This record gives sequence, structure tokens and C-alpha cells, in this order.
Amino acid sequence: MVNDIEKKYLNDLEVVQLAIDIEDRGYEFYTLASEKFSDNKEIKEFFIEMAKEELVHKTRFEELYRRLLDEKKGDDSSYFDIEASIYLTMLYNTSVFPSKDSVNEVLKKINTYEDAIELAIRAEKDSIIFYDEIVKDAKFDSTKKVAIMLLNEEIKHFIDLSNRIKAI
Repeated sequence: MVNDIEKKYLNDLEVVQLAIDIEDRGYEFYTLASEKFSDNKEIKEFFIEMAKEELVHKTRFEELYRRLLDEKKGDDSSYFDIEASIYLTMLYNTSVFPSKDSVNEVLKKINTYEDAIELAIRAEKDSIIFYDEIVKDAKFDSTKKVAIMLLNEEIKHFIDLSNRIKAI
């Protein structure tokens, strides 16, 4: 059953807020993973680099949010349809990186950096699905452009992580 928050029509601004939080979660996960696996310099540096990229993504979405605030004034046409709104909310709630509240608990259960990378691969896949949905349903071109750019970067992350797991 879908709860009340999931029945809400999301607008571009709200979706961008979700994206900012996703990037923040990714930053938190990669930062804490780099600390947990600090005994392996190569893996630590890899996670630090991934964390930095998540911060760059977050900054891009924050800039987009500020632009959309100006563009959107008095314009209600930026709402996603209800199916897309429900889907995006459910993706956000059930997947991507663990929330800041649970990232420590998640990492406590991860004993190897291979497991951390596999979790990151799943999270990046979820991010790809999330951003692809934004590209399909966003009302503002600026939202679509940023989502396309970050979608491509998330695909690169997915490939980098997949190559990393193969190299281990």
C-alpha cells in the first residue's frame, strides 16, 4: 500500500532536493568506507576520490535548485505526474545509498572492501535508475540537462566500481 507521502505530486524542486540528499548519502558512505578500509591505501584513495565526486554532484544539484527557484516562480507546470512521483519517492526511500542515520550500521556489517564496493555498485545502479527517471519526466530543460550529465557520471561510477571489483 502506498502511504500519503508517496501519493504526493513531486515538482522539479522537490526531486532536485531528493537528488541532493542522494549525493550527500553517497559522500557519507564513501567517506566512511575510506576510513573503515584505511589499512589499504589504494582502496582508501579510491573511496576518497568517489566521495569527492559525490560532493561535485551535490554542488551541481544545489546550483540547479537555486536556478529552478528563480525559473519556477508562480509556475505549477513543473509537477511530475503521479506515477513518476510515486516511483521516484519509492526509489529514494528504498534504495540508493544508506541514509546518514544508518550508514554506520551498514558499514559495521561490511567486513571486506569487496563487500563495500558491491554495495556501492548497487547504490550507483539505483542512482542511474533515479536520474534516468528524472530525465524522462522533468518539466524544465535545466533539470533534464543536469540529470543527463549526472546520469552519465553515475554510469562512469558504476563502470569504475565494476572494474575495481574485477581487479580484486
